[in-house]
Parts: sequence; C-alpha cells; structure tokens
Amino acid sequence: MFLLLLRKKHHHFRTSCLHFLPPKHHLTSSPPEPPTFITQYLIDSCGFSPAAAAKASKRISHLTSPDRPDSVRHFLKHNDFTDSDIRAFISRYPRILCTSVERSMAPNLRALSALGFSQPDLRRLVATNPQALQLASAVPCAQFFGSLLRGCTKKLLLALTRNRGLLTLDVDTGIAAKISLLKAHGLTADDIGVLLVRGQGFIVRSVSSIETLLKRAQELGFVPGTPMYIHCLLSLSGLTGEKLKAKMEIYRSLGWSEEELSLALRKHPFVLRLSEENIRGKMEFLVGTAGCTLAYITLRPQLVSYSLEKRLIPRHHVLGILKSNELIDRERDFYGFMCITERDFVDDVILPHRDRLPTLLETYTDACAGKIKL
Repeated sequence: MFLLLLRKKHHHFRTSCLHFLPPKHHLTSSPPEPPTFITQYLIDSCGFSPAAAAKASKRISHLTSPDRPDSVRHFLKHNDFTDSDIRAFISRYPRILCTSVERSMAPNLRALSALGFSQPDLRRLVATNPQALQLASAVPCAQFFGSLLRGCTKKLLLALTRNRGLLTLDVDTGIAAKISLLKAHGLTADDIGVLLVRGQGFIVRSVSSIETLLKRAQELGFVPGTPMYIHCLLSLSGLTGEKLKAKMEIYRSLGWSEEELSLALRKHPFVLRLSEENIRGKMEFLVGTAGCTLAYITLRPQLVSYSLEKRLIPRHHVLGILKSNELIDRERDFYGFMCITERDFVDDVILPHRDRLPTLLETYTDACAGKIKL
C-alpha cells in the first residue's frame, strides 16, 4: 500500500513538472536570417566586419545590385583613395555608395581639386565630409568660403573639417543671412574667417543661436568690432546660458568680485572655457604655492589658462632653484616668467646659468614630462 502511494506521488510530481516545461518547438531557436545583399557586399567587397556591415547597411538597404557601389569604389580607387579611406567614408556616410559618379562625384572632385586641395587634403576633407562628393551644394559652399578666406586652402580645409555639415548648407538660404548678421555687428571678412577656422561649429549654428551669442558678448561688456569681441564669441561658442552662469559662479566662489571678474573676462575671455576642476586646481597653486594675490591674478587672467603640469609648476620649480642660488632675474615678475614662450624661457632663463647649474635644463625637462614629483 505504501509503495502504491509512493508511485502515485512520483507520477503526480513528474506530471506537474511537465507543465513547467516549454513546448518542444520553443526549445529550438529559429535559424538566423541571411544577410541582405548590401550587408554581404560590404563584408565581401569592402572588408567590413559583419557587425559594422549590418550597422552601415541599415541606411542603404534598398541597394540590391553591385553596379552603383562598384562604380563608386572604382572611381575612388582610380583617384588614389585607399581601401582604408573608402571603408572610412562608407562607415561615416553609407549613402556615398548611392552617388552617381558621372553626375556628382567626378564633377565635385574636379571642382574641389581646382580650389588647390592636394590628395592628402582631399582625403582628410572627404573623411570628415563625405557629402562633399555627393551634394550639389558642396562646391558652391566651398568656393564661397574659399573666397572669404582669400584663397588660403590650409584655412579652408581647417574650416571645413572643424565645421562638419558646413558643405550641406546652401549659400543663399543657409549661409548668407549669418554672414550679413555678423557684418551688421561690426565683424569684417577677416573676423568671420577667424570664426570659421577657430570656432568649431560656430557657423553651422542657426541664425537665432548666433544672435544669442552676439547678445551675450555685449552683455559681458565686449564692444562689437574690437579684437577681443572675436575671442569672446569663440569662448562663448560652446557654452549654453546656464553653463555660462555656472562658470562665472565658480570664479565668484573663489573670491573674485564682479568688477574683477568683468575685467578678467574682457582681458582674456578664454577663462570661460576651463572646467571647474581646472580652475580650482590652478587657483590653489597660484595662490597657495606661488603666492599670487587674487588682485594680481585677475589683472593677469592668462595665468589661469596656462597648463598647470606643463608650464606653471615646472617653471615655478626652476624659479625656486634660481632663487635659492641667488640667480633670479629681479626685473621679471612671476607673470613675466610664465607668459614667455618655451624657447625664450629656456634661452633667457635656464641656459645663461648652465655653467653654475649644468643640470637645470634636464631638471626642467623632467619636470615638464612629469618625471619629478613636485
């Protein structure tokens, strides 16, 4: 009787467990879908990994024939672009494989070459702006800014690579209004050229965004048309209104008065681009270690923008050695030693004492390289 009950319980347990097992067809995974034509093409013909090919193919999944992609690749190779270049172009802008060689790529490449770009220049340009070989707006846009930059291909290349998307803008509808706005605020063609070359992403902003930056610069006390006005716009370019307020609050928390902060910004607006950690670290060194007063620093705000590890600390270390040997140049103040170029610091401050201090240059070099714990 006991064995019979035990068998029934065992049978019931097995039957109950079967309810928790998934159906048999759920245990076998369905076979993966075969790659699309273009995915396989990117793997076989362009050297993409399966993962990279799957990602790139999402934007060009409509391609079902090798004709257009082959013509694009052959054209680029014929014009001295390497397989690595072509793979990079496709990764950044897969739709380049959809471009007509006859209608777009060939005429665009000829026109860009006519602007004075060398093959390495073109490689760099297309790597950052693959649309340069596809869009009808690319050539007029490049020609417009080339003229604005007085035909300097080096500056034009910098402008185009630092302002991605610039070649996608139409000169009449996407650029002219911005240029007119900047000129209305006293900026010359050369000033606008500086913003193009040094202001990453500045000119691709919307008109309203540029207007906001111009207004903020004036609110900070910068006069339109003055040299520092350009530097202010460059410094403000990467800051939202909230970030600007937060950055100024950092300086206030370190004891800078409104007058000192305003004066420092007008002298050197680049201090707005520094991170909080950067600002606090340099102020701690300048005040606590170098012995600078707050008033001294705010009159010379460039001190806050110098590299702590590469300039301020190593040069201060050299000054300490010179002072201990009574060799310090009394005609220079602290800022005078910090602001000169690297070559001048070595030639004018270190080398004159190589007879008495033969290891001073090596000490300074090691300090700049972080090999000395200071």
